[in-house]
Amino acid sequence: MTTSAPAHDHDAPAPAPAPAPAHDRATPGPPGPAVLVLGGGTRLPEALRRHGWYVVYGGAPEEFTPAHHRACDEAWLHPDAEPGAWVRRAVAVHHLVPFERVVTVRERYLTTAARIADTLGLGGNPLDTVLLLKDKSLMRAAFDPLTDESAVRARIMDTPHDVDAFVAWAGLPVVLKPRDGSGSEGIAIVRDAPDIAAARARVEERPSTLLAEEFLDGPEFSVETFSGHGQHRVLAVTEKFTGDNAVEIGHVVPARVTAPDRAALEAAACRFLDAIGLTEGPGHTEIILTPRGPRVVESHNRPGGDGIVDLVRHVTGLDIRDLLAAQAAGVPAPEPDPEPAGAAATWFLTAAPGVATEVSGWDTAAAAPGVVSVAPATSPGDTVRELRGSGDRCGSVTAVAATPDEALARARGALAHITLHTDAVPGAPTSPKRAGR
Repeated sequence: MTTSAPAHDHDAPAPAPAPAPAHDRATPGPPGPAVLVLGGGTRLPEALRRHGWYVVYGGAPEEFTPAHHRACDEAWLHPDAEPGAWVRRAVAVHHLVPFERVVTVRERYLTTAARIADTLGLGGNPLDTVLLLKDKSLMRAAFDPLTDESAVRARIMDTPHDVDAFVAWAGLPVVLKPRDGSGSEGIAIVRDAPDIAAARARVEERPSTLLAEEFLDGPEFSVETFSGHGQHRVLAVTEKFTGDNAVEIGHVVPARVTAPDRAALEAAACRFLDAIGLTEGPGHTEIILTPRGPRVVESHNRPGGDGIVDLVRHVTGLDIRDLLAAQAAGVPAPEPDPEPAGAAATWFLTAAPGVATEVSGWDTAAAAPGVVSVAPATSPGDTVRELRGSGDRCGSVTAVAATPDEALARARGALAHITLHTDAVPGAPTSPKRAGR
């Protein structure tokens, strides 16, 4: 395997040269068709290699593991995720290793992959579609005029005065969030006068980077899809649970909804994907089921995070990364596991802010009935932060069962075996904090 770590390059993107004709290439090409995989784990590159592809992995050096070394033919490592730098390097590498596809399942590389594909003419979803999905304000501007009653009132906050104007228009509460965020990071619900003052301060500090939206009241779901030639296949509907600051603390597949509500959620997701122009690959569309019907919050051209891709695999017998590899290779989709679980759930450990002084019980949780995986994320000495984003959670348990209720009970029951002590001030003991409390 060849690995490389190019020097930093933060300059603005320059017009990319056209790819060299095959007969002008300096060295022979790889033994099979070449694909650039940006970021992510090893399941996608392993699946691509099984289809005969020559896999070039691109990503940050700290994310490249021994398993990646075994799963890929070459690695192209660089700490900078700025799209322009990656596009220039992709064009240069393309002269020696002519890529036929570029794929990713990582949020941080979605626009980079789309820009590379657009520059090299490799197909995939239109660049404009990917940019709309990444920027929630652009998404609203493009989608809401097409949706009449399901439009969501939203505005970019350029100045602190915009907060007052939006509150007067939409009424309290309202949601304030980064226009290009993910993982529930930076979301705030503005409910009263002190919240308005805090929102004004955030906007003054970060003008034109925050989006205000009307508050949508109702249970939260996501619709997991896989598209080909503009046709959308619904794989699952995920039911979501949130904690402080709208951070997700649990998921279950399939969602516990009536057949009419499930049909409405699926139709809303597919209608959105049609309107936004998604034509291929995975989709993860987040929806709130309000008294007025489903309202799309946001969507992504990637599988759902927080282990949702694994919940879908346990329940449907299909892994979205395997579907993406087959689509890229132009071969039939893999057959599903003949004996999937009836339901699967993940629940996250949360704790009071402070310094972790003791963490115990993960082995007991892993041995609990139905548990298929545990993911500890906090060790003694770590600082536990206030729950403001996905990165502030302390670990998770995933369990399977015959029904959604049973899967949730198993995941939460297993997590209850874990005790996490935190000291708000080093040396000042506090009560133990257990999952789900």
